[in-house]
Amino acid sequence: GNRCEIQPGGRRGTVSFVGEVPEIGGGGHWVGITFDEPVGKTDGTVQGGKKRYFDAGGPNMGGFTRGKNVKVGDYPERDIMDELDSDSEDEL
Repeated sequence: GNRCEIQPGGRRGTVSFVGEVPEIGGGGHWVGITFDEPVGKTDGTVQGGKKRYFDAGGPNMGGFTRGKNVKVGDYPERDIMDELDSDSEDEL
């Protein structure tokens, strides 16, 4: 799967499924994402776990979205330590 970022929210993960998911409704294709962090609404299943489309690796680690919300590219996993800047004047 390709690395991606989902909008809105800038959530990052890997594309794990592309195709129709009749159980969701609305027709058309959906993109199944395995998120880097537990920010999803599923584990790769629909209808309360009755049908699996992909294995997200755990609860809330997956989600389904429309392709228009997915940007595929070089989106490495975020490292919380990279976001902490010891020279920041906003933190002591």
